[in-house]
Order: sequence, then C-alpha cells, then structure tokens
Amino acid sequence: MVGVDLNLMKTFVLLYETRSVTRTAEALFITQPSVSHALRRLRRQFDDELFVRSAAGLAPTEIAERMYPRIQQALEVIEETVSGTGRFDPATSQRSFRICATDLGEIGLLPAVLARLEDSAPHCAVEVTPLDMAAAAQHLRQGRVDAVICTPRIDAPDLWRDGLFRERYVGLCARTHPRIGEHPTLAEYLRERHIVVDPAAGHADADQELTRLGHRREVAARVPHFAVLPELLARTRYLAVVPSGVAGLFTRSSDVRTFELPLEIPTVEVSLYTYRRALPAPGIDWLRDLIRRTLRHDSEWSTSD
Repeated sequence: MVGVDLNLMKTFVLLYETRSVTRTAEALFITQPSVSHALRRLRRQFDDELFVRSAAGLAPTEIAERMYPRIQQALEVIEETVSGTGRFDPATSQRSFRICATDLGEIGLLPAVLARLEDSAPHCAVEVTPLDMAAAAQHLRQGRVDAVICTPRIDAPDLWRDGLFRERYVGLCARTHPRIGEHPTLAEYLRERHIVVDPAAGHADADQELTRLGHRREVAARVPHFAVLPELLARTRYLAVVPSGVAGLFTRSSDVRTFELPLEIPTVEVSLYTYRRALPAPGIDWLRDLIRRTLRHDSEWSTSD
C-alpha cells in the first residue's frame, strides 16, 4: 500500500483493542474528534465501515478482523526495528513472554520451561494467563499471548501447531478409598460420585466417552481447575479423572492414588500453538524452539509415540 500513514494504523489497532473512541484518544493523547476524523479516513482508505456501534462498544467488521493481526504485527516490527531490537538476543533481552496454559500446564510444564529460560535468557520473564479455549486462537492473532499450550486441537491455518507429547487418562481417588481398587469395573466406577473439572480447562474426554456408551457420572462437585483435586479427593470418597502426566505429582503431594479407568479413553496430544506471522518475529521463534526442545524431552511428561 502506497503512502501508509503509521499514525492511522496505530489508531486502527487501538480502536480494535479498546473498542472505544474515548479510550483510543486517551491512549494516543489526542482529542476524541481527532480519533473520529482518523476513523473516517480509515473507512475511506479501506472502503469499509471497519467498526460499527454495538451494545459492547465498537464492533469490528469482518474486514477489520482480518486486517488487525497483520497491521498489529507490522507496527510491532517497525517499532522493534526503529528501537534497535529487530533481532532477539536471549543473553541480553529483557522481554516478557506471554504463555497461555491450564493450571495443569502451570504445575507440570511451566517449571521445566522456566528453568530452561533462566539458563538461556536470564533477564527475560514469563507471564502466564489462564487458558480459555474459546478465545485462545484469537488471543494469538491479536498478540495478547505469544504461545498457547493445550490439549484440545485448534484447527486454524494461520496457527503453527507443534505436537509436544501424548498422554492417557487415569482415575484418581483417596489413598484409603474403601471400594475402588486398582482395576474397578464400570459398574463399580459408576456407583461412586465424582468431581468434574470444567470443560473450559480442555479435558472433557471421559464424559464424552461415557455419553457415547450411554452412561453418565453422578457429579458431586464441579470445579474450574485441576489443582484443587488432590485435597478434595483426599478428604472425600469421590473420584476424578486426570491426565497421567500430572497424576504422579498429585500422588506425591497428597494422600491420593491412581486407578485404571474401566473405559477406553483415547490418548491425547499436548500441543504448542503460535501465530504464523507474515513478518519475522525472532523472539517468538526463539520461544517456540525453547518450548519444543524443553517439553519434548522432559522425561516426566513425555510419552513415546
């Protein structure tokens, strides 16, 4: 595009991110009429409304949705180049990386990544945000997170997917549970009450398989995170389903034990997702490689294919 006005592009990015003329004006330290004028120029330039009023503020049009990731990345590269940070040096960089993961990822995967980061990039930092599967892909496109680690597959052509390892599911209960042995029958399993983790955490495979078989678990409690399961189970006679990778951590830290599930649940693959950027992103590429090298070779979590 000839004659690109970078200030207009900055206005577009902020309008997309804030959904507000007022907040965009505040961020740019200009008046609201100036932002409105810039929006009119943007609409003429792209021959589209770009943003329309809604109950939640300015809603981007389909064209604006497609434009935002590329414009945001282009501005990011320009700013990095002008400031002299167009390349990434892990030994000296003070960058803060944003990784999206479940609480299981925080407990079982983040320690290995952080240890490798400390050795390779001693001045960098990591900010972990909770996984929201419904918004994960969009957060990558918008640059709100640099990487997503999760089990559910995200099928999107503009995302890189790197398979890290596979794992299976096991049952978890109190160590002294009086009725559940190492290999309970399906009838024994279904007679018990269960603690279920919110599907938003990315693990709903057990209930999907039970539904396929025409069964359902009697739910005693629903919780948003896996991290609370060990203590809840240790103090009750309830059952839960957890990925095998974290089960060992739970049994070592709490008075719980595992058992084999009486139904076949397919193994799942934990994957790393990053955005396929149109322009170079040395820092993100470095982070992607670090996570792949770290988690693909971590003996406690890795499973053979």
